Parts: sequence; structure tokens; C-alpha cells
Amino acid sequence: MQKRIVLLITILSLMLCGCAGKAPDSGASGQSEKYTVELTERQKKILRDEGLPEEYDRLTDSQENAIVKIERVLSYLEETYEDEFEYMGYVSGGLDGEYVTVKISGTLPEKIVTVYISYKNGKYSYSDNYETKIAEEEYKKEITDFLSGYLDPADFQVYAEIRELRDAGESLVERAVGVPLILVNNVCSEEEVKAAAQAYAEWIAAMENKGGGGADFKVYRAEDYILINEFNYRDYLGQWIYEIDVTVDADGTIRLRIPK
Repeated sequence: MQKRIVLLITILSLMLCGCAGKAPDSGASGQSEKYTVELTERQKKILRDEGLPEEYDRLTDSQENAIVKIERVLSYLEETYEDEFEYMGYVSGGLDGEYVTVKISGTLPEKIVTVYISYKNGKYSYSDNYETKIAEEEYKKEITDFLSGYLDPADFQVYAEIRELRDAGESLVERAVGVPLILVNNVCSEEEVKAAAQAYAEWIAAMENKGGGGADFKVYRAEDYILINEFNYRDYLGQWIYEIDVTVDADGTIRLRIPK
């Protein structure tokens, strides 16, 4: 479903994009010359999958601009990292700027990397969240290992996305900026869940470089919990029995919203 939504956004971006710019190196120059570009097989496949012409000269200006930038981003990723990448979507601009989304090949569930495109002083530059995506599995493992001292590992699952990695810190939990989700089976008592949440908060508060953080413990009926996995957990986020929100301020102050 996520991929389909991204592809729909892509089609709209490619078809309706109002941004000026000509490929291959138009940037903000506003040149009006028409270029001839030999598309790669990868570019042709992307266009074919989107239902667009595979011939460069048959594309609109915005489509030409997009397909060239997509290839540049994929080449940048291949030159920078050892993984292989599959194109997923392109957004020409907006509140989040111009970016391309790709999937790291062979990852299940899908690891989606976002590459932001910038243009300044006649040059393109790229920034991405590859490292945070790669770090997420270890981040979740560190949290899981800690909580296993308070809850049976069979009765909780950790899901987390890292928004940013700080430079300082001994562990990924200390370096990561994000709010992990801890989904818990209701076979755990409320007292056990509260104790785990409190312990997690104290663990975070004691980290020298953490600078605050939080987590969201959501408790599910056993019959629902056994159906939840890494592929569908988002579908269950509104079906919990109760939750405990953990917030740790930068000064180490702990706040837990605990059910009455």
C-alpha cells in the first residue's frame, strides 16, 4: 500500500509538476534549449512503469527534468553505499523540498531511504537518511534487550524509526532521535508494563548525551497481539486497550501518562 501511494504521488509529480528547468543541467538557469539525452535502461523502466513514453524527446519538460534527476540520485547512492537501490518515488517540491525515495534492495520489511536534492551556485548536492535506516535494527535490538529484563520477550515488540543520529553517545539508543513504539501483550499485568515504562524512562534519563526522549507503550488484547508483526503493525495502532506515554525532558525530568 505504501509503495502504491508513493507511486501515485510520483505520477502526479511527473505529470503535473509546474517547476521550470530543463534536463540535463537546467537547475535554475531557465535555459530554453532542447537537449537530446540517451536514457538508460533503468530510466526507461521507470518511465514504462509509470505509463510514460520511454523516449526522452516525447516527455514534457518537467518529466525530462524528473527522470534525469532520478538517475542522478540512484547513481549517487550507488557510488556512496554498497547496497543496491530500487526507485520508488519522486516529489518535485513542497514543504519537504525536492526528493527521491528508494528502497534498499532485498530488505523485508522495506527500508525506504529518502534523498533530498539541493541546487546552489550552479551545482546539485544530495543528502539522505541511509545511515539512520541501517541503524534502526540495532536500535530496536538495544531497546528489546533492555526491556527483556522487565517483560517476557515473547510478549512485546519494538518498532522504531530514527529521525536523526547525534554525533555523541556510546550506544544507538543514546544517539538516536525518535520515539519507539513498544507493543505489549495484555498477558503482562498493568503493574509489569508500568514498571517497564518507568525503568525505560530512568534508563534514558541517565544517559549523558541523550538530551531527552520518550517511548509509547501500547497494550493489546492477546488475540490481537498474536496477529501483529513488522509488516502490519501500523494497521493495529488504533486498537490498543491502553497506553503509557513516556517523556523524558532534556534536563532528565520524567513524565509518564499512565492509565488510571
